[in-house]
Amino acid sequence: MTITQPQSLKISLHIPPKYLQQSIIFDLASTCNLKVNITSALLGEEADGDGWFNLILTGTKNSLRLALEYLSTLEIEVWTNQDNKQILLQDWDFEGWLLQD
Repeated sequence: MTITQPQSLKISLHIPPKYLQQSIIFDLASTCNLKVNITSALLGEEADGDGWFNLILTGTKNSLRLALEYLSTLEIEVWTNQDNKQILLQDWDFEGWLLQD
């Protein structure tokens, strides 16, 4: 039996006000079987009702893909830092943006 090593992905989420009462980050952990580390957050008045969360997601590639697909169905923006620039993720190939252990 092959054991898949967990991998980590550092992302930023932009959660619009219509979702602020939903447990989106909890759902990522429980439904997608991920370890979720919130490294920073900006909510409420300073964010004009939007929520911005910096997260490190850890799990299998399949779990990470499931999480990104879940966020995509909700039309939540997922950003990552590549080449020292924040870019909006629109393709889930994982090349170049998984964290190295």
